[in-house]
Amino acid sequence: MMSNFPVDPMFEQPDGWLRVSLPKIEAATGAITKLTGQRMSLPTFDEARVIFQRKNWVKLTNVKPANSHFSIIVPVHNEERTLPSFLGALFASELPSDADIQVVFVLNATTDRSSEIIRNRLGFINHPEEVILSESTCDPRRANVGYRFHQDRIRFLVIETPSAGKANALNLGNEIARREAHEVAINIDANNWVEPDSIALMYGKAKQTILDVPLSNVVLVNAREYCPTRNTQIKVSVKIKTQKAEVSGCMFAWSTKWINENNGFPQHAIEDYGAGLLALSQKKRIVESDANIWVYSASNSFDENRQVIRFIYGAMQLARRFEKDAIALQILREDFPHLRPLRSRLEYYLFRRGKKRHFMDILRGVIRWMFNEILIYNARRKFRKDPDGQTWDPIGSTK
Repeated sequence: MMSNFPVDPMFEQPDGWLRVSLPKIEAATGAITKLTGQRMSLPTFDEARVIFQRKNWVKLTNVKPANSHFSIIVPVHNEERTLPSFLGALFASELPSDADIQVVFVLNATTDRSSEIIRNRLGFINHPEEVILSESTCDPRRANVGYRFHQDRIRFLVIETPSAGKANALNLGNEIARREAHEVAINIDANNWVEPDSIALMYGKAKQTILDVPLSNVVLVNAREYCPTRNTQIKVSVKIKTQKAEVSGCMFAWSTKWINENNGFPQHAIEDYGAGLLALSQKKRIVESDANIWVYSASNSFDENRQVIRFIYGAMQLARRFEKDAIALQILREDFPHLRPLRSRLEYYLFRRGKKRHFMDILRGVIRWMFNEILIYNARRKFRKDPDGQTWDPIGSTK
């Protein structure tokens, strides 16, 4: 919806995203067209776009564009396949150009064409401006030169670091957001797709619950995830959150002040859940928004098991970090039964439904328990080998 943007080659986004987003784009285009005309007193299409974006932003956020201040952090690690359609979805967002919005692309240990794709795409806005960055306190290896592109008050900044890890990328983004005096930042993963109103809905909820409430204890805002697989592009429902400390890592908002006070996001394999656990351990709150994000999920059992091993591995890292925090450990063990003692794990799979079980139910429970013990063993082996790792290999069936 921003001007000076060409039609994007979008091939990777889920079918469901298209079914939901295209009618929104069509409705917005129709509303803009109605504002235009041939007479001198009527606005041009570009002028009408600005009028529509301002009104629509207020409608979605209850905030005037001039009073909207936030950063969007996009961690990027070898996403050359999805970036063109990701950028297409991002630039279809209904963002008024007079809002104070900073989009920071953090390329972390990227070895493919991701940087080139982003810079070429942003080049349609204007010529890049080379900027000297202040020294980073959270990642000394980050490059001290970045590239900035402007669309009125909306700025796009591209920075790079050889340090791998999404948590590190988010911390770099939070550091830059703080320097812009932005009290709210939003994460969007570079292989996921926002709907045209997702960013507005996310910012509106963050403004309402974090910024507008004196002494607010809300520090994180979740998006709603839609997770089809590449193999089965059927109609999907929103993913149900089953964990107390669950955070929608694909898209969420946070208080930059709170993250800064806690020395950044936990640099572990599940940095999003780790932030949620940190919040709950401090009696802070995570709230839900109406913002939607689309993400591919694993489509075969092999990749699903690899993901479970990753989550257990990350939970083990968090258990070590919060070993003296009774509140955090209790939440961890409720969310991850894999961390409980052996007998408790067996009871969980045999009797978790709290009713009398028949022989076949018990047999299936034993099989599930044995299978999970294998996953736990692999996670423990990974933890012993690399107790501080925060990166993982890509899941092939989501690529």
